[in-house]
Amino acid sequence: MKKDHQPLEIESQMDPLTASIIDTASALKSQQLAGEMNVRLLDKALDAQAQQALGLLSTLPAGGAPSGGGVGQLLDIVA
Repeated sequence: MKKDHQPLEIESQMDPLTASIIDTASALKSQQLAGEMNVRLLDKALDAQAQQALGLLSTLPAGGAPSGGGVGQLLDIVA
């Protein structure tokens, strides 16, 4: 009885393909993690900028707005 070697041939042909798929998935996961880290860093930077802006607004004189609303009203809107 002759053994059929076709499944082994297909399996050996798929090995480079499987390796390529695994490499691609790994690279995509690395990019995803890097993207998530960038988003976290940008979020922290924006939060720091907002805190700095609120701090600067709080130093302005209360009667400086021409509408009479003052900086306090602006801070309430921003916050």
